[in-house]
Amino acid sequence: LLLIDMQTDFVDSQNGRLCSQYESKDVQDGIQQTTRNVEKLLRAARKAGLTIAQSRSHRYGATIRTDLLHAKDKGYDLIDSLQPLEGEIVVDKWTFGAFASTNLEEELRSRGVRKILLGGVLTNVCVFATAVQAVDRFFRVCLVDEAAGSFNPTWHTQALKLINEPQVLAGHAQCATGLYFGELAKLNNVVDILEQMSKDNKTMETKKEKKDEAE
Repeated sequence: LLLIDMQTDFVDSQNGRLCSQYESKDVQDGIQQTTRNVEKLLRAARKAGLTIAQSRSHRYGATIRTDLLHAKDKGYDLIDSLQPLEGEIVVDKWTFGAFASTNLEEELRSRGVRKILLGGVLTNVCVFATAVQAVDRFFRVCLVDEAAGSFNPTWHTQALKLINEPQVLAGHAQCATGLYFGELAKLNNVVDILEQMSKDNKTMETKKEKKDEAE
């Protein structure tokens, strides 16, 4: 699971440097719903034992805020409900995509990751750029629709089309599912699968424990 830029600045309507500039209730409600969906996805992914990675961005439009990197800045940090656990990957990036300016590829490959569940903000900027950078490195990408968000629903929808439609048009991208530039999935379907993975993992652990006891 790779979550993009779930930082206070981008998702907190009160304290975020960027998010607070959007005063529309619909926009704020949408971002808060995205945040709740990301929290739900993260809980399920952790229970299923997935590798977890998150990015933080110090690219603020045309400005690179390197001053925020080591300042313990609340706005720059991941929101409290999505703080990483020990051993989870966190990368700090100055490019829109999470691969080009970080060691994320190395971190994922060292853990045997070949496929990425993708979520976060903003769908039309850093999430989209990350999907493109991921498939350039031959990671297969699946974007979880409701676990990604933008400050404009139209921008979100347009980004989904750009990510998914090239690979599903007949004859346009043979055998490129997840690589041109990503599959799309619904949150509840993904959570259901992750919950089943968690159950299967527990069953396997129980069988192994019984086998070890018998030996």
